Amino acid sequence: MKFYLAGRLSIAAAMAFALASCTTTQAGFRKNPERVSKSALCRTFITNTDLAFTQELTAELARRRIDPIECVNMVQRENQAAAVIVAVALVGTAVAVCANNNCGGGSSYPAYTPYRGNCQYDWQRDAAGNRCGNRSAYSRPGGY
Repeated sequence: MKFYLAGRLSIAAAMAFALASCTTTQAGFRKNPERVSKSALCRTFITNTDLAFTQELTAELARRRIDPIECVNMVQRENQAAAVIVAVALVGTAVAVCANNNCGGGSSYPAYTPYRGNCQYDWQRDAAGNRCGNRSAYSRPGGY
């Protein structure tokens, strides 16, 4: 079980790390801009703060006929998809842990069985319409 939990958490962490590293460096970009994937190009364009590098990225986006708004939308969709995958992995892990640790909310008390009769409590009435009073199961020692 611990191996299963650790495996799922490591997959979630690897995905988060992979998305964070889906950018390119200036040196890698300048070496061969054509080899940079569209996703990495867009992520770098969105997160970059260097004005000169942003101009180079914009020129490459224009050369590939990619709209900067398309980049923003694509990165948002990728981030949302990654968040869904991580959430599903975490929920699956929680379900697996609960299934193995019996945390399903069951009860340790015996199942409820309804009282068979007319006088469970003293305020009720018997079959003849009289108050149960001290004849009720609740009023007797040991209950019913």
